[in-house]
Amino acid sequence: MFNKLLQEPYDIILEEQEVWEAPRQPQPFFQLVYVREGRGYHYVNDNRYDYHQGKLFLLSPKDRYHYDIQEKTAFTVIRFTELFITQLKDEVSRLEMCDWMKKTDYIFNNFRAKAGCIFHDTADQDMAHALLGNITREQQLHGKGYQLIIRQSISILLNLIARNLLRSESPDVHENSGQYSVLRMISYLQEHIYHPERLRMHVLAASFNMSVHYLGEYFKKHTGQSIQDYIISYKLKLVEIRLSYSNMRVREIAEELGFTDESYLSRLFKKHRGITPGAHRKQTRKQLPA
Repeated sequence: MFNKLLQEPYDIILEEQEVWEAPRQPQPFFQLVYVREGRGYHYVNDNRYDYHQGKLFLLSPKDRYHYDIQEKTAFTVIRFTELFITQLKDEVSRLEMCDWMKKTDYIFNNFRAKAGCIFHDTADQDMAHALLGNITREQQLHGKGYQLIIRQSISILLNLIARNLLRSESPDVHENSGQYSVLRMISYLQEHIYHPERLRMHVLAASFNMSVHYLGEYFKKHTGQSIQDYIISYKLKLVEIRLSYSNMRVREIAEELGFTDESYLSRLFKKHRGITPGAHRKQTRKQLPA
């Protein structure tokens, strides 16, 4: 089930299953699993959830999961990479549209109960079900312009999910309007990741009306890592995305993300990932079918 390798930033799988077959390939992407028909149990990281028609589950690349199918089940599965999230964020940023999508990296990677109920707003849930129905229909019919319609529908769907996941987060994260919100800090770091001058500690401290010392302490207390470690970690994640899903040269990636040079990026990447950028790219490409 869901065994096809993902070669694009996103894809859609329509399947009907009576018996669960575990994926034969690693699943290095996010998945939205929508139940069109059927019932059973969905197991994620040793937690069990009932599923039935209309249920929607969000799975991250790190989740361990399987299904105990009690009644023949029709699934719509939307799989997407972090590149797709990055592309949506870039589009939203250029259009100055919705602030929720600017927070997707944090929300989708840090939300702690995403296997359960996603929607806390009934109107949002109804809209999501309508979008999922439209996505399924467009994927089945392949009508004129279906790919654009699907992409825009997924963008709106992720927007709704991000909004509802954020509502269920802890008070500190949810208090987005507060001066000292970690989420605001992370959003700022991600938004300005391509502008090193905006990431200097004295600039960050001024932006959040804190002292440099308190800013560092506060961020580490609530995230478990220093601001500089977070910046490096996030940049290396972006490097991985570009190595896996683009033809950019390592030198070009280094320039884009503000590394000193290609050599420095290669050393840093190997230090944190245990492999060179070139070897990572070859390894990733080998996982794709010819």
